[in-house]
Amino acid sequence: MAQTPAPKTAGLSVLQELLLLLAADYLNNDRTHAREIARLVADVLGEIEAPVNRDVPYASQPTTEIVDCTMGNWDGEPTEYSYEWHIDGIATGPSSPSSVRVLSPANVGHGLACVVTATNALGSTKAPMSNTVVVTV
Repeated sequence: MAQTPAPKTAGLSVLQELLLLLAADYLNNDRTHAREIARLVADVLGEIEAPVNRDVPYASQPTTEIVDCTMGNWDGEPTEYSYEWHIDGIATGPSSPSSVRVLSPANVGHGLACVVTATNALGSTKAPMSNTVVVTV
């Protein structure tokens, strides 16, 4: 069986180079490029991590009916966010994908804050609790 020549990789991105080397080894049914593939995989994985919070989420009360929470700023390419609401420092229930908390009359005068969890393929990370908003009428 004829060997597929090593691909020329000058000017390619790391991922393109990795795909070409994997294809060459697959077509040759061998591991000729195993060392180079391992190095490239390590380079790619070294750039990816579970989310890391850079800026704490911020809560505000834009209307008398809701409190809203930003997601904050994250590194690590999060693919989803969940929001856990706290009243006077106590969690009010399970996390939700909604950044909006609908208020009830019982919330007036109490402090609401949120904790945002960011998730990607490598894990989940909770941000520190946001500022507290004292609910007004």
